[in-house]
Amino acid sequence: MKTKPELIFLNKEDIKYEKILVSGSDEVLISHITEFIINKFKERNYQIDTSGIINNPLSGDLFSEKKIISVLKHPSFKKGFFKSPDDYGQSIIISAPNGKNLNPLKAEFSKSKNALLVDCYPLNRASKEVILKNLIKESNMKVSQDVFFYIIENFDDRYVFYSSQIKTLSLFKSNFEHIEEVEDVVFVENKIDINKILFHIFHKNTKLVKIFNNTILSQADFYIFLNSLKLYLGIISGSKNKEDALSKFPKYLFNERDVFVKIYNGLSSKKVLKIYKNILKVESLVRKNSNLYFEIGLRFLINTKKIITS
Repeated sequence: MKTKPELIFLNKEDIKYEKILVSGSDEVLISHITEFIINKFKERNYQIDTSGIINNPLSGDLFSEKKIISVLKHPSFKKGFFKSPDDYGQSIIISAPNGKNLNPLKAEFSKSKNALLVDCYPLNRASKEVILKNLIKESNMKVSQDVFFYIIENFDDRYVFYSSQIKTLSLFKSNFEHIEEVEDVVFVENKIDINKILFHIFHKNTKLVKIFNNTILSQADFYIFLNSLKLYLGIISGSKNKEDALSKFPKYLFNERDVFVKIYNGLSSKKVLKIYKNILKVESLVRKNSNLYFEIGLRFLINTKKIITS
């Protein structure tokens, strides 16, 4: 069976399939939905096998009391090596972007009644409408018809960034009647410079302060910066090694790969947890003191630098 990732996010029930292939062209979404599915199985007390061994004898079978699911992330697909979901003797999640050698397996998963293909591509209009309606309901937001269709037409087509933009709106207010109100919160123009602030972390504080001062011009900018940091931390904390992290790192940030590796090497799990705790603190502080978003954000950035470089 074939499905879209947004339908899995919206479905509150357990995932019924135990042979799942996550693929497509949106690699950030592939990583995001893969971790979401893994966590769903963890909630059902499955053990996660990341050994990369296919049909691992330790992975259990129909007669075993163990509930184990194998996870293969970005495996090397040799032509003809994987034939169909039935080749796997255990529960399995395969996560990999599109590739010529992967296409036959995608076709098999798509037509199988006992397996699931999750295809990750940029959102079309219909998908954006479904997601927006759901997020509006979850956050108790109210938007006019003009605002609704403005969001559909102008917000990002990539799921992770699209949902992040909508969640940023909900942090400011619950009712949007006019398009100008949305534009004041989430600038639709390219925010690539904000997404790159973290990669200046090894500069001297004077330069870091100047970059932050020239880039963070509104509370919306601050939240975009914070969301970008969450994305990078999620990649680092959810990766088993440097190569795994680089495979998930957004390709449009190819010029920042070397700095990302340096940040990855400088962060232990303890440091990542400390930064996450600080994010929760600054979010709470800005909600209570919205006019101090810049001062709070700058202090947070300098403190984050100390954690990474210590």
